[in-house]
Amino acid sequence: MADNPDNKGVIKGVIRDSITSQPVEFATIAVYKSNDHALIDGAITGQMGDFKISKLKDGNYDMEITFIEYKTKRLKNIFVSGNNTIDLNDIFISMTAENLKEVEITAGIPSIEYQIDKKVIHVDKQITATAGTAVDILESVPSVSVDAEGNVTLRGSSGFSVFIDGKPSVLDPNDVLQQIPASAIADIEIITNPSAKYDPDGTAGIINIIMKKIKLEGFNGVVDANAGMYGTFGGDFLLNYRKNAVNIYLGADYNKRVNPGISEYERNTIDTIAKDTTITAANGDFESIRLSWQLRGGIEIDAGKNDYFNIGFRYGHRERTGTTTRNYDEWIEPGGTHNPYISNEDEERGGNFYSATIDYMHSFSKQGHNLSAQFIYDNRESNEMSLNWLYTDIDTSSAQKTTEEGPAERFRIKADYTLPIGENDKFEAGYQSRISSSEDATNLYNYDIDTKEFVLIPEYSNTTKYDQNIHAVYAIYAGEITNFGYQLGLRGEYTYRYMELIGADTTYTLDRMDYFPTIHLSYNFPKDNMMMASYTRRIERPRGWYLEPFITVQDAYNLSQGNPELLPEYIDSYELNYQKRFNKDFISFEAYYRVTHNKIERVSSVYEENILLHTYENVGEDYSLGGELMIAVDFFKWWHADIMGNLYYYQVKGEIYDEPFDNTSLNWGSRFNNSFKVAEFTNIQLTGNYISPSVSAQGKRYGYYVVNAAVKQEFFKRSLSLTLQARDLFGTAVFESINEGPDFSNYFYAKQKAPLISLSVSYKINNYKIKKNPTSEGFDTGEEF
Repeated sequence: MADNPDNKGVIKGVIRDSITSQPVEFATIAVYKSNDHALIDGAITGQMGDFKISKLKDGNYDMEITFIEYKTKRLKNIFVSGNNTIDLNDIFISMTAENLKEVEITAGIPSIEYQIDKKVIHVDKQITATAGTAVDILESVPSVSVDAEGNVTLRGSSGFSVFIDGKPSVLDPNDVLQQIPASAIADIEIITNPSAKYDPDGTAGIINIIMKKIKLEGFNGVVDANAGMYGTFGGDFLLNYRKNAVNIYLGADYNKRVNPGISEYERNTIDTIAKDTTITAANGDFESIRLSWQLRGGIEIDAGKNDYFNIGFRYGHRERTGTTTRNYDEWIEPGGTHNPYISNEDEERGGNFYSATIDYMHSFSKQGHNLSAQFIYDNRESNEMSLNWLYTDIDTSSAQKTTEEGPAERFRIKADYTLPIGENDKFEAGYQSRISSSEDATNLYNYDIDTKEFVLIPEYSNTTKYDQNIHAVYAIYAGEITNFGYQLGLRGEYTYRYMELIGADTTYTLDRMDYFPTIHLSYNFPKDNMMMASYTRRIERPRGWYLEPFITVQDAYNLSQGNPELLPEYIDSYELNYQKRFNKDFISFEAYYRVTHNKIERVSSVYEENILLHTYENVGEDYSLGGELMIAVDFFKWWHADIMGNLYYYQVKGEIYDEPFDNTSLNWGSRFNNSFKVAEFTNIQLTGNYISPSVSAQGKRYGYYVVNAAVKQEFFKRSLSLTLQARDLFGTAVFESINEGPDFSNYFYAKQKAPLISLSVSYKINNYKIKKNPTSEGFDTGEEF
């Protein structure tokens, strides 16, 4: 036959969900000899659920299909003869549950799963983060680091994009991750080298949040609530009604996180002419509160066999407030007089946000041939306020207030086309537009002691209008040659940026074209061995406030100023991954090398005595070379462990204020996640995490470790579950850093109160049962061919 020139047999087919008929991507196919059950070959299903096993000798074969949350499917006695192609067509696999109450029974599934182009974190396995947010989940996964203040970095970089259900979020990445409750999340995907189909934004890649969904028919739901120390509490629900071709869903969440703690601070500024040093030292208490709520819903319609519609919406509010009281002491060395005073600092940041989405997909008659389109509208409000009171004894000596507010909106339109070519190849192409606009008004007020009112300072008050349009086209060709797979992609993006300083008759524009090639290669070795390699080129565009050319007062000791001449960062990223499975256990090793050109760093200099000016500069280049190791192993039937390590060499070098620099560090981190099944409905989890020190262009961040623990108890056939957790069990999570220049040094230390203890409760609602009866072994009965 034309598609089988080697005169050997072929088995192919498509794996589908037994209820929704949707294709199941990344299902594992294993082929065995029927007589002795010897493993012959294997494959992983593609985006459309398709698979193909080639070069099979004459004989009878058994096939086993496995995927998370689905029962193992076994097909027996598939006879192959000569060069025949056995087309099994659609093969339906069913979920591992009899009803929704048991959907989360996923014994043997690792908490972190490595797929062809991403890592998938199964949130239900992370019980130490049940009462937390997406940030708490990411503390225990490879590639990601979270410092004691909750700031996330992906392989050492804070430049990454956050998607929600595959759609970019209008909010800042850390704001998104801090506000979404862990209990509302199904999976988190870490994509470090995306293909040309994805936006190239983000130094380190994409974090995709997959919200919980319900696939069963009838009325279903889940309700979660949690409460913890210091006034922390939250909850969420998801209700779903599916009937035939229509699915309607509605969900909401509320999340309040309170983190009190202590901080220390010391700044030295050097007067090179007077040869003296001004020292400011402070210590005190702080309380940080993050509050958010969100309503989401939508309707999905399968309009006939070949057309799919989805209309969805999100509406929510987020705010972050902080209160800090510090005791200050200021003096000059040598021989200075001490000047003690007290500072009360209040910060607020937040606003409403909403988005609307329309999705459409048409499937042509040929399997995998489809056309899809998407429209997204996002809008967010941003309101910020910082208020700083200074007291000498009991009298107010001064006060200062800064505000920033303004709306932002974004339209996103895209169309994607996929065309299968032959048996193994595929061509994809698409067009995308991102049109965004924002306006920010920044104001400074000084407190008048006589009138007891705040007075506007016009020279430090500005309004900026910012527009950016990005239009992109991409093409991808992917194929297979026996066990070798490849994907080649190219994306072109045209960017037009316009920034105007209102009232100053000052404008800045950017008009440029960029190209982003991607290469992904894979090779399947015998006996569950796989190796993958990839290269992508990415971009990190400066954020709006990085570009604002005017000086903004942050507080009495810190000023900030943007740099409209900033160039975007361009990143060359290389990866090599090896995976080996041993039944339920597996080992994965990733080597990576990343080069960032036009590296953007926040740099500081002395503006005047005891006042620092912070701005952004293209300082040069940075390099990261390292490897990640993960081992998932069942030491016993009741003890599963994920052992992870990340080791990389980091170098950043270039020039700051015409002075060359070259800083290096050997960074490493380790994680040890232990899950113990002490009884049928009782689980205990203990996790440990260490993050090593790291350097930047002007400083260093110190290392620390943290230990978390949780116990989960289920009742009423898993309809109800209670989780008690303790985070930072030994109070070791601290944020400590130092920044230095020729004429200044700045030391900061912060530590939250610990441990943080919370209790979570989850209840599942369901009145529908799958009609098929599961076998006692937990997999479908084998079918004869």
